[in-house]
Amino acid sequence: MDGGDVAGDWEAEAGPAVVAAAGVVEAGEPFGDPLTVGGLDRGQPAAHVPGGTSYGSPRVTSELREAGVRVNEKKIARVSPVLVRCVNRALGLTVMELTPRLLEQFVVLAEEQHFGHAARRLSMSQPPLSQAIQRLERGLGVLLLERTSRGVRLTVAGAAFAADAKRMLEAQEAAVARVRRISKGVEGTVRLGYVSSLGYWHLPRLLAVAARELPGVRLDVRQRSSAELCEQVRQGVADLALVRLPVSDLAGLEVREAAEESTVLAVPCDHPLAGAGSVPLARLRDEEFVTAAQPAMPRIGALIEDACRKAGFELRTRAQAEDLTSMLGYTAAGVCVCFVPERVAALGHPMIRFVAIEGGDRLVTTVAALSRPNADPAVATLLELMERHRPEIEGPATVHPRGDANAPDCGHQMSSDAPSGSAVRDRRGASVE
Repeated sequence: MDGGDVAGDWEAEAGPAVVAAAGVVEAGEPFGDPLTVGGLDRGQPAAHVPGGTSYGSPRVTSELREAGVRVNEKKIARVSPVLVRCVNRALGLTVMELTPRLLEQFVVLAEEQHFGHAARRLSMSQPPLSQAIQRLERGLGVLLLERTSRGVRLTVAGAAFAADAKRMLEAQEAAVARVRRISKGVEGTVRLGYVSSLGYWHLPRLLAVAARELPGVRLDVRQRSSAELCEQVRQGVADLALVRLPVSDLAGLEVREAAEESTVLAVPCDHPLAGAGSVPLARLRDEEFVTAAQPAMPRIGALIEDACRKAGFELRTRAQAEDLTSMLGYTAAGVCVCFVPERVAALGHPMIRFVAIEGGDRLVTTVAALSRPNADPAVATLLELMERHRPEIEGPATVHPRGDANAPDCGHQMSSDAPSGSAVRDRRGASVE
């Protein structure tokens, strides 16, 4: 590249007046090798360069002149960074730019140990390759090759740099491939929240499908209440949330239906309904229930209460619990009964039986996936996966009107020696909020 081309570069940015103001070089002068880049920050005095070298020193002045640059030693002023880069290029005072192409050229030459062979592999002529390697050596300040009549031989430093350069190229290729995979949604991390009642069936099945279909996507899971998950997704703390509808506040969220699930009755093993295949809601008017606490599942509780009113009775709440495990604990203790999602029955419980609600009174809840608008590619890919594999994630019914044949035999029975009423009264002494 001749000096006029380089001068045109900086003149386009700084203008020719910089030359006169700086008084260091003049437009149209040859500026030397354009490979190295860098220079001083804007406004930094041009009289000093990194390392304490002065443009006005005899050594630098001499080198400038040898490079064909006219120097006005009487005017050392503040100059444009573009002008400084041009001067630095002439002197090789700054660190060079190790482009992928330059690294590739050196790696191929190191493998071939012959300029002609390397040039053919690189689809270029030999002189530009030779010039590029010379610039590389000059920029590094290290002899990388020993030239011979038959080719080249790597120096110790050259062999080490060739190995490092190859690793840098491989790392760059890997980084480019990875960012493309992330942009396509097949790699990345999704912070997935879920409510406790989905942790027994839907979450494990989703994790299994995702591990099989999207091995590059990592799912970090967390359990929270519906209200907490909605807020976390809105604030960007979570990327995706699995909840049961209805949910109080869905403002600012995209909602996608993921599954439907019936609600069943959970009763102690020694309950009169434990052997029933199904039961109408009206038959439960005299039962006492453990229900979900309002902060945990406010809308679902209201849905169940409304269904009971339509069946002609008010739900009698004996205790409240903040999660499904606590509700089942009360039922297993024989204190009261509860409504639970049907898929919970798939786990079985030695102290609980699950009974279907008869057709006309069937209670159905919707499992939904909540996300932000314009979600990350990995989230969008996961949502598409959930829709495509919905039958697998939703699974078959686990409680049938003819009874839960898969449930294990009850391992808990109330003592026949103690009056059943007193045993129940003892267990009913506690309450959970």
